[in-house]
Amino acid sequence: MVLDYVPQIDPVKCIGCELCVKLCPSDALGMINDVATFTAEEECEYSGTCQEICPTEAINLVYVIVFSGEKGGRRQ
Repeated sequence: MVLDYVPQIDPVKCIGCELCVKLCPSDALGMINDVATFTAEEECEYSGTCQEICPTEAINLVYVIVFSGEKGGRRQ
């Protein structure tokens, strides 16, 4: 099953440098045919590390996740 929230990888822009694979904190990425691919997408924590490290901007986080900082439903 493909999750809707995983970052999108443009295979045309990917140069196969493997930086995203090596630095992914959740080990969700792998290389297939010299292109970065989600090999364990259910493990993706959406940290943004892959997008930040990609030298060709081949990875795009489709959604922005914002934490409100609220605890227990109340602001303190």
